[in-house]
Amino acid sequence: MYQRLKQAKLLKILIEEKALVRLLKTIDDKDYHTRELLKKLGAYGYGHKLLLKAEKIGLVQRRTNKNKVYNTLTKKGREIIKLANQIGV
Repeated sequence: MYQRLKQAKLLKILIEEKALVRLLKTIDDKDYHTRELLKKLGAYGYGHKLLLKAEKIGLVQRRTNKNKVYNTLTKKGREIIKLANQIGV
C-alpha cells in the first residue's frame, strides 16, 4: 500500500511539473552550482524558483561550498527520473 501511494505521488509530480522533471534530468548524476545549472537550463528567474521548489519537496539537495551553492539529486529525485524514463516523459 505504501509503495503504491509513493508511486502515485511521484506520478503526480511527473504530470503536473514537467519543467521540474526537465530540471531533474539536467542535474542527473552531476553536481552543478546554481549559476551553471540555470545557464544550462536557460531559465534564470523561473529556474531558480523551480530549484527552490525541488529542494522544498525533497528532490534536490543544496549545499554551500565557499561562495557557491551546489545542487545534487536526492534518492527521491533519482526515482522521479527513473519513472519519467520508464513512461517516456
